[in-house]
Amino acid sequence: MIDGRYELLEPIGSGGMGEVWKAYDLRLRRFVAVKGLLDRNAMTASTQADAMQRARREAEAIAKIEHLNVVTVHDQVETDRQVWIVMKLLDARSLADLLSSEQVLSVPRAAKIGLQIVQGLRAVHAASVVHRDVKPGNVLVRENGLAILVDFGIATFEGADRVTRTGSVIGTPPYLAPELFAPTSPGPTPASDLWALGVTLYEMVEGHVPFAGREVWEVQENIRQSPDPAVRYAGPLAPVIQGLLITNPRERLDAATAEAMFREILGDPEAPHAGAAGPATHPPTAVSTPNGSARPTPPPPSPLSSSSAPSASSASSAPSAPSASSAPSASSVSSAPSASAPSAPAVPPPPPGPTPAAAGTGDGRGRQRTMKVAVAVVCAALLAGAGWLIADGDGNGKTGSTGSRAGGDGEGEKPVDRGTEERWKDTHPTLKIGVKDDQPGLSIFDRSTRTYRGYDIDLAYAIAESMGYGRGAVSFTTVATDYRSTALKTKQVDLVIASYSITDDRKTAGPDGYSVDFAGPYYEASRGFLVRQKSAKYTINDSSDLRDLGVEVCTARESTYEKALPKQGFTMAKSQPNTYQDCLDKLLDPESDVYAVASDDIILAGYVKANPGKVRRLENIQGAEGYGVAMRPKSPLLKDEVCSALRTILAGRIWEDMYKENLAGLVGNENPPGRPDLTECEGR
Repeated sequence: MIDGRYELLEPIGSGGMGEVWKAYDLRLRRFVAVKGLLDRNAMTASTQADAMQRARREAEAIAKIEHLNVVTVHDQVETDRQVWIVMKLLDARSLADLLSSEQVLSVPRAAKIGLQIVQGLRAVHAASVVHRDVKPGNVLVRENGLAILVDFGIATFEGADRVTRTGSVIGTPPYLAPELFAPTSPGPTPASDLWALGVTLYEMVEGHVPFAGREVWEVQENIRQSPDPAVRYAGPLAPVIQGLLITNPRERLDAATAEAMFREILGDPEAPHAGAAGPATHPPTAVSTPNGSARPTPPPPSPLSSSSAPSASSASSAPSAPSASSAPSASSVSSAPSASAPSAPAVPPPPPGPTPAAAGTGDGRGRQRTMKVAVAVVCAALLAGAGWLIADGDGNGKTGSTGSRAGGDGEGEKPVDRGTEERWKDTHPTLKIGVKDDQPGLSIFDRSTRTYRGYDIDLAYAIAESMGYGRGAVSFTTVATDYRSTALKTKQVDLVIASYSITDDRKTAGPDGYSVDFAGPYYEASRGFLVRQKSAKYTINDSSDLRDLGVEVCTARESTYEKALPKQGFTMAKSQPNTYQDCLDKLLDPESDVYAVASDDIILAGYVKANPGKVRRLENIQGAEGYGVAMRPKSPLLKDEVCSALRTILAGRIWEDMYKENLAGLVGNENPPGRPDLTECEGR
């Protein structure tokens, strides 16, 4: 019992020097969370005095802030050798725990959490408080999606008594900003909190921290040597992450701009239209020219004049909570800090492959200023109405009156009336296509030539030619399996040709997903499994062995297999990665518990070809996957042109030649399979 009022019931979390208990407030008859010092009997007198002072500071820091995304403090009680902080009890799990179980989060989910963290930080900074330890272990996420920033144990604020020795840096190494170690460092600032947010955001979508290391010096050396970590799965979050991870704090993305960018990514109606989003789930790559050589993707547009759009710095800096429609009520939230050990716009990210070394000399200010200006350009462009997420989120936007061949960008946008001769190319001079980069035979990115090749790529060029595009007017962007619909929704791409199976679920997605429309199918693949050539532990001859042995099967997140296989009795891996290539990497790892990869036979055949003697395919199982050309819903003009192109391709020798060139050698059969019926094009 504490102070005759708070009855401690059970421990619910611990971390650092604190432990958190679920307690009952006898006076107000409610459950609360009570945080106290951990193992205070083992402390020296000096250590205990410092710990108690930190606890007092934590309570004082939180008390300065009242925000939906920041934990609420109710009371502070001091007893002999102990300081207790009484907080709202939060029925939530830490983001660190979430990442431990799921490995990575989808881009929309990560963006929602990131938006709430930055909103909480804006409130924290407005109260002249610096958190100093932003990381997944200090973010709680409720089942309804509400994110709460917790654990202000090492926070600092104006007027606070000093506890840390002058010159020392405390915090979790992978999340510490590089400027904290500069000889003339002013110490923790709001900018250093935003760096930590950038690391956390990167970890959510990439599955590991950008700068690894257990010790501070290891992390800082990694930052010095490679200040621009590869951003592979972030999609439209890439400019946000890159802006937050600028090593110069003066050039780093500020909280107001970051919030505006998060809102644009999510299509939040509260968002000031601040930026035309960045391209790239995997970084965009070279565009092929008519002579077959590669040329770089065009650079971003030059900054808009000040007369055409407000500056990004003019965004409001006042803290703002999510709207009632987008954020749940805080009345039922609860909290227990959880210790977290680290696991390991329109500015295009650098193309795949090695980037020029920027570390080791100078302070990188030129690159950083470029990023800052570019981010401002992005936000200004959207403020000016350039419009990245223009379509109504539920597809109920106004439509034009030009009939069924409306030429808008899809999802009910107003078309341009050009009469019966209108073509998609008239308003879209570049055809942007999302493809895979890791599927031998279908679509692979060749880093030596910086170009794509494969069946899907040849099909893309054939469709583009039918639509009136030369090869130089076709732009490819890599899309992961779980990002294909997002790339369409956010208008990074016009089409996705990426072994995208046609399903009813994808055509009518739920509230957490984006619906897509299809033309096709252009190819029908069988379903199958890939296993190691030799297994030291089990004998696996067919798919029934996988089911009977209960061994783990890996597949790509949001693939058709993720939902179907558990219903058929297969044991799935604890969490699924973004790509089939990631599954293959797990399969080839002798320490992994993954014993099979589930995918389409043609994809698996490519992996066998690329890994001779290491893996083998099992006999195909029942079912087929019809690959479609995906596009945004309500794009009748685009769909008509794609369907017309597919009819021409399937009717002649083009389809057969593409098969023989790219796929026959993989499956060991020169004769192509039967041409699929274009069921998604019926009536067009």
